[in-house]
Amino acid sequence: MYKFLTKNGQTAALVLGVLCIIIFFVSVYVGFNNSPYDMGTDLNEVEDKSTINFFNSGLWIAILLTAACAILALIVFGVLNLMKFPKSAMKFGLGFVVLLAVFGGLYATSSMETTEKMIDLHNEFDVSEKVSKMISGGLKTMMGLGAVAFLVMIGAEIRNLFK
Repeated sequence: MYKFLTKNGQTAALVLGVLCIIIFFVSVYVGFNNSPYDMGTDLNEVEDKSTINFFNSGLWIAILLTAACAILALIVFGVLNLMKFPKSAMKFGLGFVVLLAVFGGLYATSSMETTEKMIDLHNEFDVSEKVSKMISGGLKTMMGLGAVAFLVMIGAEIRNLFK
């Protein structure tokens, strides 16, 4: 399988992508021809949006491809690599534990926003205090990891400059 994907992987991905696009466009074309709307209709102004279901094929194709990629990448290839290379599995596990600890610390120190606009949004979308703290902790973790990645990138480039 590896040799096949190495040799034909890009071609297979391109053919699959073009096939998905063709299926989506055919679905939209047939849907427009079988509906009372034409291509110039602003579908945002249509009162009964439940009749507009000819875009669903594109949505489902994207969902299925994303799920297939996630399953392959995380479960199949991830588990196989962890079993083949146990030393890297230890590093991965340690990194994951550190990431969970950072998120846990930031979650514990986060509090629910109390500004008027945020309270209105929390009430409108029924966001509880736990969910608000989880969102804040996740955002802070993501921004921190982004800053660390940026600093590591800059440091690596400076180091390469002197090599």
